Amino acid sequence: MRALPAAAAVALSLLLLAPEVFAAGGGSEAEAHGPNWTMLFFQVLNAVILAVVLVKFAGPALRNYFQQRSSDIRQAIEGAQDQLREAEAEIAELRARLASFDGEAEGLVAGVADAAQAEGARVKQRAEATAERIREDARRVADSEIERARQALRAEAARLAIEIAADTLRDQTTPEDDERLVREFTDKIGGSA
Repeated sequence: MRALPAAAAVALSLLLLAPEVFAAGGGSEAEAHGPNWTMLFFQVLNAVILAVVLVKFAGPALRNYFQQRSSDIRQAIEGAQDQLREAEAEIAELRARLASFDGEAEGLVAGVADAAQAEGARVKQRAEATAERIREDARRVADSEIERARQALRAEAARLAIEIAADTLRDQTTPEDDERLVREFTDKIGGSA
């Protein structure tokens, strides 16, 4: 607010004090006969001058203040409306994302179920292949053990047959047969030499 010029300040103070100066001279006699019109005139004049001075000097400052205040409030309202629009857009986006999350979650569950089935099939296939290898290894081991047992049985049978044959030959050969066999053996050796 601008400062009042010195002359305006003096005139204003005189106008404000004038009713008091004029009223002091009248005494109580004026009050007894009716209203003091002079006093009323100066008070109205004083109020009009005060209003003119306020409008002249304080008016532009008040007008600027209220215009600035109105502008600030308007900007605050516009800012709040912008923030409200942004918040509503974010809410709409979040709702859309939430709806898409439900779809994505269902897709993920379906994908995991498919992957689990595929993995289950692979595990089953590997287990079957492993079981087949184990059966094949068991067959080979069994065949090998059977062949070894057969060879052991043949060897035992041959040993027993030789033993039985030796026992039978011992029991059935006589000393003459021994001499004859020795002679035949020596003749064969002597004839081939």
